Amino acid sequence: MPLNSTMRFRLHPILIPLIFFLIGTGQFAHYTIIFVSLLIHESGHLVAAKWTGLSVKSCTIMPYGGEIIIRNFRQAPKHHQWLVAISGPLTTAILILLANFLSFPGQAFFIQVQFTILFLNCLPILPLDGGQALLALVPNWYEWILMMSIFLPLFLILFVSTQIHLVFIFAFIAYQNIKSWQYRKYEAAFQDIVQKRLTL
Repeated sequence: MPLNSTMRFRLHPILIPLIFFLIGTGQFAHYTIIFVSLLIHESGHLVAAKWTGLSVKSCTIMPYGGEIIIRNFRQAPKHHQWLVAISGPLTTAILILLANFLSFPGQAFFIQVQFTILFLNCLPILPLDGGQALLALVPNWYEWILMMSIFLPLFLILFVSTQIHLVFIFAFIAYQNIKSWQYRKYEAAFQDIVQKRLTL
């Protein structure tokens, strides 16, 4: 099934001041590598969504990666949800392997970026891939996963306090999940309805 031709692709507004900051400090070339790496990572999710026949509504590039909105994603079979979730980290892992066999300018930085993206997206927190994969396996644990997705990023800030970009990313993730916590009961109720439909 082809990807929806009306799929929207956009940058999160928070990236605009970040891009201007990087241009002003002469780091834009580095961020270009990061941005391309994120696009390749997200392409893994898009290919998996196409392969499983899911319809992609939008793809938004965030500071930590991307957020892909898929129609009726939680109603898809669990193994399809899990496959879409892990396909991004799998794509990044393949990039790391390929980069180690090739020689090119900026290779060390490129590999470092891939490891950072892989590390972040393997964390079992929402909305990152690790959290999405965990939620696909145990959908009834939504509130526990969401709670962990608030406190774990705040805890990790203590260990990355000297790396401003990671502090920013973890703070942004925690803020997103705090907002989601306000609507957790609606999401939990929706998950119950989905699970009941799937078992009928």
